[in-house]
Amino acid sequence: MQYDFSKTLSLTRGGLLDYETTWKNYLAENPGWQKTTVLLTGPLILANVILSVILSRIIGGFDYYGYYSNFFAAIFWGLILACLGFAIAVFTFNFLAGTFKGNSNFARAFAAVSLAAIPAWIAGIVGAAIPYIGFLVSLAGGIISLVFLYKIMPLALHVPDEKRVAHFIASLVVIIVLNFIVGGIVGVGATGNSVPRGTFSGDNTSSRSATGSGVLGAIERQGKLMDEAGADVYDPPADGKLSESQVKDYVKVLKKTRALYADYAAKAQKLSDKMETRDKAGEAPSMADLANLYNGIGTAVSANNAEMEIVKTGGGNWAEHLWIKEQLRIAKIQQGDGPGAIANNYKLYKKYEEELENL
Repeated sequence: MQYDFSKTLSLTRGGLLDYETTWKNYLAENPGWQKTTVLLTGPLILANVILSVILSRIIGGFDYYGYYSNFFAAIFWGLILACLGFAIAVFTFNFLAGTFKGNSNFARAFAAVSLAAIPAWIAGIVGAAIPYIGFLVSLAGGIISLVFLYKIMPLALHVPDEKRVAHFIASLVVIIVLNFIVGGIVGVGATGNSVPRGTFSGDNTSSRSATGSGVLGAIERQGKLMDEAGADVYDPPADGKLSESQVKDYVKVLKKTRALYADYAAKAQKLSDKMETRDKAGEAPSMADLANLYNGIGTAVSANNAEMEIVKTGGGNWAEHLWIKEQLRIAKIQQGDGPGAIANNYKLYKKYEEELENL
């Protein structure tokens, strides 16, 4: 396949200035992923990584790959991580499209993610060339790409309108978690290590729980939370019997968790309705919409560990909480048949059965 530089420029320019027309025309060609790699994905990933590293070190702009002091290591690992992150996004959006009643099509998902990522890739280069405030340019490009992903996925994978928000948020949560895991495996912290804490938040308090807002803050907060919870130790009683106070505390946590989920769901529905209203009216999302979308993804990440967060912020022991949960589940399954502990625990389960539904 012969490389066409003019086609790359045309797609890049169109992806920024006339994106809807560019998307429709390119997707109508039904390009294979190999063609998209040669024309768009490959050149822009290379340009993003190489130019951002060079410009940031010459001019002093935002250095996305600042955790590598060695120039060649920054380029090498930058390319590896960029490709892995891109692949994770494509596979996730494509796989979950089928789950949400869309059509899984790897080539179209590959093209869609590539087209949507153009603002982020270009903003990364520009941000590297601007000292002090370059990270704002990169952040703006990333948020625009998120909105582009939201808009292009139904077009590329035919996700129904009533499923598009659920597909989008579920995909992003999976992508964030997988990228966080990959970053940990290769020894790289969460995105934005070179940005001081508090950059994206309204305060710079030094409390133990202080983190940034949005996706990065949610990931940082959940990472701390899991570390603290993982360090909890509980030595259960030798007889294996639950106390009523333990069950009462467990029920309180469940009630708070359900209330928190209901709040998250209401916010997600409100955001969904607003975005769909703008889409139907042919209006572009406002900056407030983009900010709400960014923070909403952070909320979705937090929702994954809501129960753990309630236990830990309330001064509870996560190991004890899990032990109580398991004993109640065993008692429910056995319906009181078994050693004295099971009979005792089943009585407590029956007493609070309504609150313990779906255990």
